[in-house]
Amino acid sequence: QTIFLCVFIIAIILGIVSLVKIHNFKDYRKMYKQILTESNVYMQEKANGTQAMKDNSLKQIQLDTKYTSNKTGFAYFHDLFVKRHKKILTEAVKKQSVVILLIIIAMIVGITMNNDFKVKTNQILLVYLPYFVFVMYCINRSSSVTQAMFMNCDHSMLTYRIYRTPKVILGIFKERLKTLITINLLPAFLIGGGLALLLYLSGGTDNPINYAILFVSIIAMSIFFSVHYLVMYYLLQPYNVSTEMKSSTYKVVQAITYIVCWYMIQIQMPIFTFGIATIVFCIAYCLISLFIAYKYAPKTFKLRV
Repeated sequence: QTIFLCVFIIAIILGIVSLVKIHNFKDYRKMYKQILTESNVYMQEKANGTQAMKDNSLKQIQLDTKYTSNKTGFAYFHDLFVKRHKKILTEAVKKQSVVILLIIIAMIVGITMNNDFKVKTNQILLVYLPYFVFVMYCINRSSSVTQAMFMNCDHSMLTYRIYRTPKVILGIFKERLKTLITINLLPAFLIGGGLALLLYLSGGTDNPINYAILFVSIIAMSIFFSVHYLVMYYLLQPYNVSTEMKSSTYKVVQAITYIVCWYMIQIQMPIFTFGIATIVFCIAYCLISLFIAYKYAPKTFKLRV
C-alpha cells in the first residue's frame, strides 16, 4: 500500500506539472487540432495496414535465380512472375482442394452408412445447384490474385510507358487469364466431380445428362469468376501508386457480385434447368467481357491518382 501511495502521489505531481506546461504553451490547441484530426489518424492507420500487406506479400516472393522459362515475350515475363509468386497464387488453392476432398470423402462415408442421410443428400443435390454459385464465389482466388499482381508487378511496371501500350497490356492479359482459370480449376474439378459422384451414390437421377450438366456448370462458374475479376481489374484498375483502392465503381461492382451470389442461396431449381442457364450465361458473359476488355483495357488500365 505504501508503494502504491507513493506512485499515486508522484503521478499526481507529474500530472499537475504537465497541465501547467500545456496551459502555458500558447500553440498547443493549434498543434493538437492539426495532429489529432480524424483524417490524419485514419490515414496513418490505413498507411500502416497497407505497409503490413506489402511486407506480408514480399515475404512470399521467391527471388531465386533458378526460376527460368523457355517461353518468349509476354509469356516469358508472366511465367517468371507466376513461378516467383507461386506461394501467393497457389498455396490457398491447394489448401482449399484438400478441405474439399476431405468433405467429399466424409459425405461418401455418410451416404454409405446412413440411409436417411443418403436420401436427404440426393434431394438436396437435385435442386440446390444455385447454392454453389455462392460457394464458387467464396473459394475463387481471382480477387486476391489480381491484388497480388498489382502489388508485386503492375504497381511498378505501370510507371513505364511501354507497359501501358495496347500490345503489352493485351499480351499480359491473355497470359494472366490462362493462369487464373488454371488456378481456380483444381477446386472446381473436385467440387464438380464430387457432386456428380455424390449424386450417383445417393440414388442418382432420372435424367443421366444431369451428371454432365452438374459437372460442367461448376466448371463454368469457376471460369466465369476468373474472367469477371480479371476483366474488372483491367477495366476499373482501382489502385493508386500507394496501393490504396481509389475506385468507388470497383467497390460497387464487388458489392453487386456478392449480393447476387448471396441471393442464389435462396433459390431451388432442378439441375437441368439451372445448369443449362448457368452454362449459357457464363459463356455469353465471358465472350462479351473479353471483347470489352480487349477494346477498352488499353485505355483504362493505368494507375489511379
